Amino acid sequence: MEKFVPKFQGAPWPDGARVLHVYAVPDLRTDRELADLVGACRTAMRPYPITPIGDDTLHCTLDMIADTTSDRITAAERADLVTALREHLAATPPFEATAGAPVANRAGAVLHLSPHHLLLDLRERVRDAIRRTRGPGALLHDGGRPHISLGYAWSEASSEDLRTALRHISPGHAPVRIREVQLLDVRFRQHPRPGAETAWQLSWAPVATVPLAHG
Repeated sequence: MEKFVPKFQGAPWPDGARVLHVYAVPDLRTDRELADLVGACRTAMRPYPITPIGDDTLHCTLDMIADTTSDRITAAERADLVTALREHLAATPPFEATAGAPVANRAGAVLHLSPHHLLLDLRERVRDAIRRTRGPGALLHDGGRPHISLGYAWSEASSEDLRTALRHISPGHAPVRIREVQLLDVRFRQHPRPGAETAWQLSWAPVATVPLAHG
């Protein structure tokens, strides 16, 4: 396991910078099985140099608006993006995904999400809205496999024991209900940790919520 460093435009994230993102945000108040699974994963991660992601910032990234930082995007441009998201998602119904099993990765731990085709279709519709309003240059990240991050590593450590602990969590899967997407003003900042280390922590401010069809 190595230290997590967020990226923006292919380089390390400028400390404190804000960037617009579109996330699918689970509701742990209603998705209780997911809340239990996340809680068990946090217990497994506790001995490791990992900053767990809190209930209020748990998310699946659909994409980021990567052509510029959010402070350079005007209110009118944000409104255009929200309108485009509403139009491109108007025919996408809510759906249920499955989170799990939890796995340790290079910079923390994640819950992979399936089925892939529904999540990738949702991602592509979000990207179409971004392309329409800001052009293809706003899409600079491939997104990878759909997932919910559980925590970000702030130092190097062996993750073999963590992998074993996560594999032993039962049940290792939980439903996630995707009813809406959120446009968020996301900030990463570094915070001090023991031994002169620093940890990247995420926060956000809401911009708009876009319900899926009949959501």
